[in-house]
Amino acid sequence: MASTTIEFAVQMTCKNCIDTIKSHFSDVQGVKDIQFYLEQQTVVIQSTLPTLKLLQILESTGKKVAIKGYAGGQAAVSILEAGNESIQGVVRFIQPTSDICIVDGTVDGLKMGTYRSYIYECGDISAGCENVGNIFNPTNSPEGHSYGYLDKIISDDNKRATFRFENNVIKVSDLIGRSFVITEESDNTKKIVCGVIARSAGLFQNPKLICACDGTTVWDEASKKSAL
Repeated sequence: MASTTIEFAVQMTCKNCIDTIKSHFSDVQGVKDIQFYLEQQTVVIQSTLPTLKLLQILESTGKKVAIKGYAGGQAAVSILEAGNESIQGVVRFIQPTSDICIVDGTVDGLKMGTYRSYIYECGDISAGCENVGNIFNPTNSPEGHSYGYLDKIISDDNKRATFRFENNVIKVSDLIGRSFVITEESDNTKKIVCGVIARSAGLFQNPKLICACDGTTVWDEASKKSAL
């Protein structure tokens, strides 16, 4: 399984903070490397774990945490904000190598069960998920095996779907401006929730800790989004 390298903003003040974080990761399987940059208040983790899992471990130290960027050629993110209002989620796309795209997401509010995930042609969510076009299929592959069909996702009894899978066909550069869509398993025309795919920051490409417009810290902004 390919690993991803993720940069987190972590509110650290001294070496004791680093030691605390190290202790929380000491027995965690799937973490290949962890680097600390105290002055920049940044932790960079290379692992095969879902982003949410790493975020939860960092937050368990009592520190404020936010995701800042990903290593690799390109990265993108889709905030699932259209469709069923009771369902929300974030899906990230990371291209660590030219032939691997990692799809890493968490969706809350889905009834327990199995669903399908797709890339649709358009990023127009002004009318919910109705104007996103067709499943993205530039290679004209047979239906059910198109470029835009990603994978099945499973929601648990807490109505949460957490997933991380590799795709050897899609490229992040092809996805920008399109939509990520979740549908019923039995009928991909029944779109449940969707979001536009937008470019996101790479490793060390997001230096801001405080927003110049309103003074909001990156950690407070992350807390606002998680409360939505």
